[in-house]
Amino acid sequence: MYKQVKKLLRFDNYKMSKSTDFGYLSVILYLAPYTLSGKNICPWASKGCIKGCLNLSGRGVFNNVKQSRLNKTKYFFADRPKFLKQLDHEIKLYNKRAKRMGLKLNVRLNGTSDLIWENYKLENGLNLMDNNPTIKFHDYTKSLERMKKQLPKNYRLTFSKSESNHNAVQELIMTSKQNIAVVFNKLPKSYLGRKVIDGDLNDLRFKDPLNSIVGLIAKGKARKDNSGFVINI
Repeated sequence: MYKQVKKLLRFDNYKMSKSTDFGYLSVILYLAPYTLSGKNICPWASKGCIKGCLNLSGRGVFNNVKQSRLNKTKYFFADRPKFLKQLDHEIKLYNKRAKRMGLKLNVRLNGTSDLIWENYKLENGLNLMDNNPTIKFHDYTKSLERMKKQLPKNYRLTFSKSESNHNAVQELIMTSKQNIAVVFNKLPKSYLGRKVIDGDLNDLRFKDPLNSIVGLIAKGKARKDNSGFVINI
């Protein structure tokens, strides 16, 4: 059984709110990560990633927030057509809101998940990105296969380094200019031969210059990481 959720997207996350300084209203979808719902929505997650997950940071520590994310995830699996239709409707409503505010809309669907959103189709046969071509979408992923795919023009992926995907990181470094997100204890000027940019300034990864390392400072449980997921400088 699942409970339909009245609202799927959020925009009051502190980091997301920074985007308004750059001309964007940013909204995000938080689900119950990894296998918390009984379904694995983070199939490429490493042990370090699972242990340091931001799911329990900020408002994520509250039981009502945990339950809301769990309800959304069960809703996604139980009635995906209805879920996608509602999500598309909310995206369009937020786009109108952004325009009233003199802003553009930015959508991040994998707030605490690593789902293949380009594969999920609405009733008209289009995915959410193709159905909203004027809106910017972006996500992090640990899937090398997704990084190699031709995605909708308005959907930007940033590869996420973990303690166990070094070979994938090296392949991307050698074969493409696609950006790689790395969690540090403090930001270095460069890493793996690439310039490090501050990924905590905003949540607008599609604006990042290519060939960059997107540096993120360890937060929450990740501050105590000893798996190698967090790079200590």
